[in-house]
Amino acid sequence: MAVGIVTSSLAAAVISAAFMLGLCILSFVNYRLEDRYISGVTDDLSKLCDNLITLEDKTIFPENEDILLSKLQNKILKLVRILKKKNEDSEKEHENIKSLVSDISHQLKTPIANLKMYSEFLNDDEITEIQRKEYISVISLSVNRLNFLSESMIKISRLESGVIQLQPEIQNLNETVLIAIKDIFTKAKAKGIQITYMGENVDVFHDRRWTSEAVFNLLDNAVKYSCEGTEISISIKQFGMFASVEVADENAPIPKEERSKIFSRFYRGSNSHNTEGIGVGLYLVREITVKQGGYMNLKTSDKGNAFSIALLCH
Repeated sequence: MAVGIVTSSLAAAVISAAFMLGLCILSFVNYRLEDRYISGVTDDLSKLCDNLITLEDKTIFPENEDILLSKLQNKILKLVRILKKKNEDSEKEHENIKSLVSDISHQLKTPIANLKMYSEFLNDDEITEIQRKEYISVISLSVNRLNFLSESMIKISRLESGVIQLQPEIQNLNETVLIAIKDIFTKAKAKGIQITYMGENVDVFHDRRWTSEAVFNLLDNAVKYSCEGTEISISIKQFGMFASVEVADENAPIPKEERSKIFSRFYRGSNSHNTEGIGVGLYLVREITVKQGGYMNLKTSDKGNAFSIALLCH
């Protein structure tokens, strides 16, 4: 009987020891698995951080699993996309600034060179009175060109940078156009150019000050490149949700290959080399129009060119 009890106790002890050993083995295995899992997760998190540093839009964890790591990954990838977009915008802005500086430098060369050269000519005591007047006239033109360039660049930079916010509201487009016609009338009359106007009485969503500036630039371009004794017509027409202001001249039609370029900053067409200008008028018109939710159009024919801006009606 005693032997049986001893044997039973020994078996229980062996079973208990085996059970404890099994628990220890399981704990060790579980620890090793957890250690590997944690190491793996840590390595994956490190890769995810590398994505943020290098701005790579690359997934590490499964996207379709509703776990904390996937949610964290989505947030980081969203941040990567935002940062990439900001970098692209910054590079684009940097390129725009470089282009602008290059364009301004190019535009400044001629008037500054003229100012320097003709100022030196005026120091010559042997020049005639006729020559003196001619040199002063060239200097005056150069100063006017520099003044016009600086004013135009201020307008462009303020519009592009958002320093000036257009404030469109529903108001009469006819009254806005009449402001521009009044401002250009004297210049057109001095050149013997007749301006005819036909306008519908329509209310349009627009900023009066800047829209009249845009219409004036269209008229100024038409007057500048028109021959004496010709006619410029301006009209307002409503169609659907839009109303358009069209300025038509009797100039030589703009060549087909230049029509997509004429709205670029400082671009001057082949028929404009003999006319004073710097090529910012149409660029300003487009900027003002687009910022008000409108668009520009150009139609050419044997009779001339017709520029128009279309704006939303109320």
